[in-house]
Amino acid sequence: MKSTLVGAALALWLTLGTGYAALPTDDDSQLSSAQDLSAQVFSAQFGSGSGPLVTEDGHYQLLDTDGSFRQSNAVAFAAGSAEAHESFELNCRLRVDAGGEGGAFLFLAADAYGERGPAPFVPLWTEPNLAQSLAVAIDVHNPPTEEPFGPWGNYQALPQREVSLHWAGRELVKRVAPAEFRGEWADVQISVDHVVGGAEVTVILAGAAVYERHFVPELLPYPWRLGLGAQTRDDASTRFDVADVQVSYGAVASPRRPTFHVDVVNHVLTDNATTFYEAEVDLPPEEWAFGRVLLTLQLHDAGSSWDEWDRIGEISVQDESGAWLGIVPFITSYRTECRSVVDVSHFRPLLSGKTRFKVAAGTGFYKNRGFMMSVDLDFYHGTPWLNGEALQPFDVQPLWHGRAQYKSAENHFQDFFAPVHVTVADETRAARVWLTTTGHSQVGEFTPSDRTVVFKPDVSGSTERAAVRFDNTLWKSDCYLNPNRPQFGTWKYSRAGWAPGDVVAPWWIKLSDHLLPGREALLTYEPQPYAFDEGGEVPDEGQIAAANHVVRAYLISYRAAGESIPAPTLRITNVVGGSAAAAAGLKVGDYLASYDGTVVDTQEELGAAKAAALELGKTTVAIVAYRGAERLALEMSSGQMGVNLSAP
Repeated sequence: MKSTLVGAALALWLTLGTGYAALPTDDDSQLSSAQDLSAQVFSAQFGSGSGPLVTEDGHYQLLDTDGSFRQSNAVAFAAGSAEAHESFELNCRLRVDAGGEGGAFLFLAADAYGERGPAPFVPLWTEPNLAQSLAVAIDVHNPPTEEPFGPWGNYQALPQREVSLHWAGRELVKRVAPAEFRGEWADVQISVDHVVGGAEVTVILAGAAVYERHFVPELLPYPWRLGLGAQTRDDASTRFDVADVQVSYGAVASPRRPTFHVDVVNHVLTDNATTFYEAEVDLPPEEWAFGRVLLTLQLHDAGSSWDEWDRIGEISVQDESGAWLGIVPFITSYRTECRSVVDVSHFRPLLSGKTRFKVAAGTGFYKNRGFMMSVDLDFYHGTPWLNGEALQPFDVQPLWHGRAQYKSAENHFQDFFAPVHVTVADETRAARVWLTTTGHSQVGEFTPSDRTVVFKPDVSGSTERAAVRFDNTLWKSDCYLNPNRPQFGTWKYSRAGWAPGDVVAPWWIKLSDHLLPGREALLTYEPQPYAFDEGGEVPDEGQIAAANHVVRAYLISYRAAGESIPAPTLRITNVVGGSAAAAAGLKVGDYLASYDGTVVDTQEELGAAKAAALELGKTTVAIVAYRGAERLALEMSSGQMGVNLSAP
């Protein structure tokens, strides 16, 4: 690696057209104006060629333009702000040619990479998986191929203009940019707005949104500085030029409370004798204020016990009637480790108190091999929001749940999807249908399926509100861009709504504009017969009849988010007999919320609050604790409490 700090004259040259923001304005809702500020800029060279430079018109040229192979270069800027911010935006212009490989915009975490200095070495700039850092990669090399098992997945010969989001050492998602940007200067806008539990990321390239408020779980505010990286391949080249860089910041970030963390299962291994695991866990009461709930699913390397096929997986919860309701359907990978973080906030009515989970991933494993899995939950403090309003889910009603069989062109799944009558509660402010489908039959898996959901707001006919139709084709054509790639099987081929090594994305149907609270409504599902390509090979009747889909559909209703309890985090795991805590009436399982008027989220904060009370000479203090949703206002002797505590 060769790295340099650009000299004073060249540094001034480099800052032409480069903007860094001033401190935030008093208006927290606005980004601060981008300003041209002098800054130190560091270059780094990791491969062949002459390294990065600045042209006479002041733009950053990351790669030589002579078609050189095996280049890898980067520039990084000194931090424009030493603080984390609730939002920020990068605007610039990009010029990249078709070819190979591409580059990336890096938001380098100061904690990991410092506030100044060159960018770190990255083996592949189109896969910039950096610790604690967000990155947006531009990939112009994914050549078409019909080879079924190789690392290149572009068997459909789709445009090679792919944009991916990377966070904390992982690629999260990759898409083909809708607008052509290769060959000419194109405007780039990358904006990040931190919300409860993560951030919403927008990427606009050449005037078209590649990602629009795409939620990135766990992306919390952090101090960062900008970096740029690019490279060429051993056998192909491109250019990667960036100009007119401007960065703007929003308000300084407010502190985040620690999440309420719950382990469901940890490294459990399935086989033909144990095809699923059940676990009962204590979840926080529904009255506690959480703005988002994230579920993390991990498939671990199981070594010689790892099944070789992709299997239908599901994480389910048991409702009050004893029925199992699938909330996270997934498909196992072809022997690659996976980590998926899923927003399950809409299932909050099912995720409170003592809750029983089931984690499964197929049956009838090859050579009695299975899958090693872990599942956990994180509850993020705050107010739940939907469509710009403070709304919380309060009811989850199953609509269609189970395995639908095609049977024939005359039946085509119809006998499974019986019409469902639902009563819209008076307090309902919004409602959505959540619908997922998986499957494993040859036709059911590899054939697109058209479908329509019809919502009739009032079955009584006493109003003139007409039924509304929602059309959709059950088909996923971007499996080849799965972040868990390459895999060992046919991972790249399009499927009917799912992909190996991935959590199934739901079909969300928004009903809010059509609701009539207090009325009985009707939901119907209209599947259509398969339409096979003319001139293509048509399966025989037996294969078509065997097509099946595993369906999970719920109506989720929302009401205005009322006053809720700020959720405590310190759980009492032991109370010493005769102690101050015992005398005050505290019990195992209670949660300590405040001590002497100070909110305590950690044992360190509790220790500081106790020390402060003793320093003031207090002999008794007021404490607030919770027993489930019940608030306990107690008084106890100051000093040692006589409890053991655990933070979730």
